[in-house]
Amino acid sequence: MPSFKGTRLLRLLGLGSTRRSILMLVVSWTLNVAWLGFNYFWQLVPYSVLVAIPVLLLLYSVMALLAYVYWGVKGVREQDEPYASVMVGVIVAITLLYLNYTLLDALISLSQ
Repeated sequence: MPSFKGTRLLRLLGLGSTRRSILMLVVSWTLNVAWLGFNYFWQLVPYSVLVAIPVLLLLYSVMALLAYVYWGVKGVREQDEPYASVMVGVIVAITLLYLNYTLLDALISLSQ
């Protein structure tokens, strides 16, 4: 399999393996929930900043999902890892992506 040119970027973002990609998805979702809860209680930043942070974390989650799929398929092809682990990871990643989107949607609906 030829080397993917975005591999350096994925490693720079902390998405250099399947385990790390899932871990970063969980961390980004946890930070998103913590940020929304903290800011809701203290009302520290304006609405535009409050929406920008979850949007950036949502984009990061998409990148982490793509990285997980890339590293998972690469592991299956090169090391004969089972496809089941990739599928379980993709399901977890899509669930966390959905939760990030739901939190962003709830935030937008609260402001209206």
